[in-house]
Amino acid sequence: MPTTPSRPTRRFPADGPARVRDLRTAELLVVSVLRLWAEPLRLPEETHQHWEDGLAAAGLSKDAAVAFDTVMRITIAAATRPLDIHRPQCPMLGQDEALLLDMIGLLQAGRHGEAGVLMADWLALAGVRMALAPLCILAGALDKAGFRMPAAMPEEPAKPVAARHGGDFTGVRATAPVDRGATLVH
Repeated sequence: MPTTPSRPTRRFPADGPARVRDLRTAELLVVSVLRLWAEPLRLPEETHQHWEDGLAAAGLSKDAAVAFDTVMRITIAAATRPLDIHRPQCPMLGQDEALLLDMIGLLQAGRHGEAGVLMADWLALAGVRMALAPLCILAGALDKAGFRMPAAMPEEPAKPVAARHGGDFTGVRATAPVDRGATLVH
C-alpha cells in the first residue's frame, strides 16, 4: 500500500510520486530488480521471473546480486515499518523505491553518512550497520558497470570561511570537516 513519504526525495517530491517511465536506465534497473525480488514474498505460490537475471543481463557480477539479496534480507529482518515497494507492472514509483535509489546515489557520490541516515528510515540502527556494507558493494558494482545514479540530493554549497565569521578570524581555529550523519553509522 503506497504511503506518504516521511521526507521528500529527489525522486519522490512532496507533491506526489514520480512515474517509473521518467526514470533513467540505472534507476529503472534497480527498481525493476527490487520489484522482482519482492514479488515472490507477495505471491509465494506463483512462478516468478528471476530478479538476478536483470543484474546479469546488465553485466553486473554475481557479487552485486549477492549484495542486493543481502541488503534486502537484512531489511526484511530489521525493518521498522512496512516498505512501499510496488508491483512490477505499477507505473508509479514507491516511496521506498525512491529511497533506495537515493541511498545508492549517495553511496556512489561517497556520501556514506547521508546514505546511512536515509537507511535509518527503513531499519533499526543495528540493521543499518549490517546493511550499509553490502549496499556499498552494490552501489560500487553498479557504478563500475556504468550505471551511475543521478545525484540524490544536492550538497549544500560551502560558504567561504570569511563569510561564516564575518571577516573576523581571531576566533577561528582549523577543524576537519565532519559528516554528522556518519555518527549514526559505527
